[in-house]
Amino acid sequence: SANSGERLNYDTQKPGGLLERIIGASSNENSIVADFFAGSGTTGAVAEWLGRRWIMADIGKPASLIMRKRLIDQNAKPFLYQSIGDYQKEAFASAKLYKRVGDLAQIVLQLYGAIPFADEQNPNRNLGYIKESKTLVMVDSPNKLTGLATLKKVQELRNGFLGGWGKVVVLGWNFTYDITEAIHSLNDDKLEVLVIPPDLLDKLKTKASYKSLVDSGKIRFSSLQYLTVKPIKVEVSPASPDEEIIVVELENYVLLSPDNIPLDEKDKEKLKILIAKDPLALIEYWSVDPDYDGVTFRSQWQDYRENQANDKDPFHIILKAKVVATKKSGRAVCVKAVDVFGFESIVIEKL
Repeated sequence: SANSGERLNYDTQKPGGLLERIIGASSNENSIVADFFAGSGTTGAVAEWLGRRWIMADIGKPASLIMRKRLIDQNAKPFLYQSIGDYQKEAFASAKLYKRVGDLAQIVLQLYGAIPFADEQNPNRNLGYIKESKTLVMVDSPNKLTGLATLKKVQELRNGFLGGWGKVVVLGWNFTYDITEAIHSLNDDKLEVLVIPPDLLDKLKTKASYKSLVDSGKIRFSSLQYLTVKPIKVEVSPASPDEEIIVVELENYVLLSPDNIPLDEKDKEKLKILIAKDPLALIEYWSVDPDYDGVTFRSQWQDYRENQANDKDPFHIILKAKVVATKKSGRAVCVKAVDVFGFESIVIEKL
């Protein structure tokens, strides 16, 4: 039932029974039901239970994770999960206060605590510095995806711009799907990549709101992270000569900037201990597409904390997946994981 284990302690959650009556009375089987502030996903769960098709959307990463887990628990039919990566680009295009990317970059630099360079030194107006730590700061455009090419460029800036710097920080809006692999491959401890809050443009609609943000000091630039898996194995299927078993095992999970997680000092210390002892305990959910086409991720296997169908440990996901797939050569396996903070990582391995 859509109502089993219904209460998820989500602030905006509506009773399933109420939504069941509303959806049942106002739509027919196979109708489309939409909820664009979906929260915990009760609307979609009830619509699925009643045989309706559904569309759900929410800006919050935790909400998206709760929805997915809920639908999996319910044994819902296959569904498509998409992340709208150009939200910031659209928000910037409609912004009235910031007509140029450089104007917005100056604001972001100041919110981060960096001093912008003079325009003659910095014609794009997207570079700043933190004097005390000799750190160069670069703000990428909301119209771009931050990736390997950007990281190599800022490495050059760190080494050569105005005599060189001890460290460089990149603040990005949107990222290429392989950004964490790019950071891992560069292996540069003097390069840090942080995420500009996705709702920042909404909070900067007026000059008064900008001043309020600066005064509050509550802007958090989030960490990026990366997931690693052990070499993927292919086993013979005992069931059919046309099938094979893809064995995927998680190896490690790394938060690149744990100090930027919005926790108090006591909890940050606990987080550091957990990262050192049991980093994979931070994974809330992971899934596998054994035949990834490079465009659409189709989960054929998934596990999440508190899912005791796979094991009896409510606090950890299981670390190994065995996925049955049609035998083929040139396979690409995609693994996605979401941590307890809502951050998503992706690994793609070609076999």
